[in-house]
Amino acid sequence: MKERLGERIRRKRAEQKLGLRETATKVGISPTYLSRIETMDEKTPPAEDVIQKLATLLNDDFDELMQLAGRVPEDVEKVIKGDPGMPAFLRSAKEQNYSGDDLMKLLEAQKKGKR
Repeated sequence: MKERLGERIRRKRAEQKLGLRETATKVGISPTYLSRIETMDEKTPPAEDVIQKLATLLNDDFDELMQLAGRVPEDVEKVIKGDPGMPAFLRSAKEQNYSGDDLMKLLEAQKKGKR
């Protein structure tokens, strides 16, 4: 089963030997709120800036934490909303079972071919 956001944050915090209060203070949230995130008692995912601060503090991947939170980063949302062809592109990639890694490899190969 896939790791949940709260489990991931708790595990990374334990690996870094950071206490709940210390982590919350460094991120700028209350210990109660961090506890609710970790125990999945908080129904609304944390704001993007909180996830970014947690990712930085815990040396974790921001995009993975956002995905675990069920959120789309604002910059990605702007790209999708700003290009009318982007939703169709993403649907097509999904229909063809391309993963994000597959698409990145295709882009890298295309970059190398242009040189």
